[in-house]
Amino acid sequence: MTEVIKIDPQEASFKDLTKAAEVLLSGGLVAGPTQSFYALMALADKPQAIERIAALKPGRMAENAYLLLIDQKLRSQCYAAEVSRHASALMDEFWPGLLTLLLPGHTGLHPLLLGKSKTVGLRVEGVAAIRRLIRMVDRGVTGTSANPHRLSPPTTAEEVLNYFPDKLDLVIDAGPTNGGLSSTIVDLTGPTPWIFRKGAIAVERIASVCPSITA
Repeated sequence: MTEVIKIDPQEASFKDLTKAAEVLLSGGLVAGPTQSFYALMALADKPQAIERIAALKPGRMAENAYLLLIDQKLRSQCYAAEVSRHASALMDEFWPGLLTLLLPGHTGLHPLLLGKSKTVGLRVEGVAAIRRLIRMVDRGVTGTSANPHRLSPPTTAEEVLNYFPDKLDLVIDAGPTNGGLSSTIVDLTGPTPWIFRKGAIAVERIASVCPSITA
């Protein structure tokens, strides 16, 4: 049976998150809140947990890598082989927030975390409790939405449990999330930055920081 812990998404303490950290560090699979939807969270260096996510989302295109949620800009260096000046400027302006950056990934990452062009997607999560959790485990966690392929992303812990009864080790119930648009994705792996996916942050706002971007 899936364990459920209830927290305040902004005020949860390290003590409140101890169980979730223990589950992740042991190679378990957790669902927790993000700024938009609930996400399936596994540690970036736990291959079996990452592969459990893939088994829960059959039909999802393998080349669509799972993004990683991190707690601060500095941690991007653990997963990105290069952080360009454009990337750094966008991080400073929009992180924490709903902006995912595609960057050249370190070759040692699990294949499910690397796109077909060997890119990694990174985002500093806006929910304070999740940033604290990432700090506790001292590594990035996956941030793919907690729903089967082609079904609506969940905004409550109850929806997650309905989607995956007895399939997860723990669910962090932080009440309803905001829903709405998913993160905007910017690809910074080529000579010119471009909008890979439009989302919560308007193209015009991104262009104000990175004028050379194309949509």
